[in-house]
Amino acid sequence: MNIFVNDEETRIEPGQTLASLLADLTGGRPVAVAVNDIVIRQDEWPDYRLQAQDRVLVIAPVQGG
Repeated sequence: MNIFVNDEETRIEPGQTLASLLADLTGGRPVAVAVNDIVIRQDEWPDYRLQAQDRVLVIAPVQGG
């Protein structure tokens, strides 16, 4: 099934969780995530099942000053 991650079409397995996707994409680095313009809290990631055509926005924090 296909979803979009940061506007890039990505193929995933049906029923894949957000936690699984993010583990593959980020290697455990801290990120903020929205699915279809709704922010998903980190404690919800393990149970959040992605659906076909979902739009996932992954944002990594930036340090600076």
